[in-house]
Amino acid sequence: MATKQNRIQNVLDTLRRTGDGFSTAFGEGREDHRQAARRARADRGEEIEGTKIGQMMSSNRTATLLRELVGLAKAEDIAAREAMGLGLSKDRATRTGQILGTLAGDVVQDRGRELWWLLNAPQASANVVQEMALKKQAPELYRASPVLLDGREVRSKRNARVAGVIDKEGRPKKGITITDGVYQQRNYEPGMVEMLSIPAGIAINSGIGLLNPFGGQEGYKAVIESEEDPSKTANVLGEVAAKYVLGKTGGLLPWDEFKQVRPDVSKDEYMRYKAFKFDNDGDLNPFDDGQAVLPTGVLKYTNEGIHGPEVQFLGRSLPLATAILPTATAIAGTALGARAGAKSGRAVRGGMIGGMSSLAAGSVLGNVIEGERRRRNQEENLQDY
Repeated sequence: MATKQNRIQNVLDTLRRTGDGFSTAFGEGREDHRQAARRARADRGEEIEGTKIGQMMSSNRTATLLRELVGLAKAEDIAAREAMGLGLSKDRATRTGQILGTLAGDVVQDRGRELWWLLNAPQASANVVQEMALKKQAPELYRASPVLLDGREVRSKRNARVAGVIDKEGRPKKGITITDGVYQQRNYEPGMVEMLSIPAGIAINSGIGLLNPFGGQEGYKAVIESEEDPSKTANVLGEVAAKYVLGKTGGLLPWDEFKQVRPDVSKDEYMRYKAFKFDNDGDLNPFDDGQAVLPTGVLKYTNEGIHGPEVQFLGRSLPLATAILPTATAIAGTALGARAGAKSGRAVRGGMIGGMSSLAAGSVLGNVIEGERRRRNQEENLQDY
């Protein structure tokens, strides 16, 4: 009888500990894990903000939990969470409850959808890739260095006050953190680092037709159409707002008007391209017809669009030659330029020079490729008549 009671008690105790773990993990908020992530970055000598994708993934408990469970989490991250009472319990029942609580909390706090929200536009995706490249090639952009006074690391409040890095109450000023008793100052201001996304931003926005404030790109309508000419805008300010804020682009011009500005495209090509744009049925085999479409049409590819090979992301056309190529060269040039400039403490300057130069080179090359493709296509169309 006693043995049976002990078993029941053990089961109840296990359920209690599982419930406690569930409740604890379910109640944890984003800010709790954001603070832990900042502590860990400070312990590694990094600037506490980091990249956008890094901030999101390091404060997303579902993501950090998965990394812990498969052994990929960094020691500083685990230690920071444990110090704040956010670590996984050594007790199996409590740990199981924490895992279940984290997954349930993901649904309530929308953590599982955060990555999609961060990447759900071509411009946002380009910025994320740019930051990842910069973090890889020029990590100094996201790091902090000890504050020095007379050549020595500042550790006391007295010296910190002399160095001007704390306020009257002894609290650190902007960009200042304290790691192992040493005052640290970030190497580069976040706004200056963000500026390094400009070359890639110009490339991707130009490639998808968002940089013309007066109307649509060649062969396309304006977002706010003029009654006299749908390719021209009726409201410049509205056009800019629709493109910059909402990322909107106008649709294709009707065939009779489209052919006037794009004589290299036949009517058959025009109609096939329109059909491709509206085809959202899944097609994962690009080898039979040169096209691939993910279910719901979120991502598409065609070998023979009216812009040549192109990717479509959420309805945005990204031609390989005039959008993807310049964006890729801008990202690479910015990262490599920042790496070269970091050697002399001028990573931002080096990145901007490298990025803008590579953007120009990629744009010229892409337009040459597209111009030659159009010329050959127009010749072939004339031969068919």
